[in-house]
Amino acid sequence: MCFLSGNFFVSSFIKCCMNNFVLILKGFLIGIAKIIPGVSGAILAISLGIYERIIRIIGHPLKINFEDIKFLFFLFFGAILGILVFSWGIMWCLDMWKLATMLLFIGFIIGGIPEITSEMKGNLCLKNILIYIISFVLILFITNLSSSSGSSNHYFLMGSIESLTTIIPGISGTAIFMALGWYESVLETINGILTFSAPLSVSFNYLLGFIVSTIFIARVLGFLFDKYKASSYFGVMGFMIGSLVTMILDLFCVSCGFWEKIIGVLLFFTGLFSTSKINSFFSNF
Repeated sequence: MCFLSGNFFVSSFIKCCMNNFVLILKGFLIGIAKIIPGVSGAILAISLGIYERIIRIIGHPLKINFEDIKFLFFLFFGAILGILVFSWGIMWCLDMWKLATMLLFIGFIIGGIPEITSEMKGNLCLKNILIYIISFVLILFITNLSSSSGSSNHYFLMGSIESLTTIIPGISGTAIFMALGWYESVLETINGILTFSAPLSVSFNYLLGFIVSTIFIARVLGFLFDKYKASSYFGVMGFMIGSLVTMILDLFCVSCGFWEKIIGVLLFFTGLFSTSKINSFFSNF
């Protein structure tokens, strides 16, 4: 009896550790996606099957329990690691091998589409088709904003925009900030906050804008997923496809050598098949 109890304890402990490791890994991937121009961290969160839970938790902060806190802790820990480890490395890869790097992440995103289509089955109607079209057109408009002059000192606004682009699927925060001419400033700000080297006023204003916007937007999206789940996923699919179209069109402007194209194609299929394998692996925990 004690032997069986001991085995059960060990098995439960191993499963708990694996669950936490999986959350850190998911957060790590989302953190990397957050700093890739053209890639939406929210889309990757959907592909990894954790988007709805994040929205529900953040949208109702007064109802958070211990399991929710643990879930967010390990997820955000992984995301912070991903940002810190890859923030400069990813930019270097984009400078040196932009086509190959972007094709890898395009593969990751396309590989997650079945996760969304499974929620859309049997709900094809005029209303949902219109929602898809509107979302598709909206994301094309947003991601193709022309550069505008803005002050990099508007840290509250930066935090608010970061929140919008973090939560709304299909919108790449880095793409928006690049369009506004704020990308380098935002990247420096985020790294400064995560490494505690940014001035207190900068950290406070940026985080305040991010937190206030996040709670409000998460509540709205949480309501939509509760009441209009199928329609919400049609909107998400419109954001996703529009985002992919923008990313793919941008690649036609990239000049590269023959071998980078070959490597890029291989990385695309690596990302494509990895997402399904990752989701299959994650579904066991």
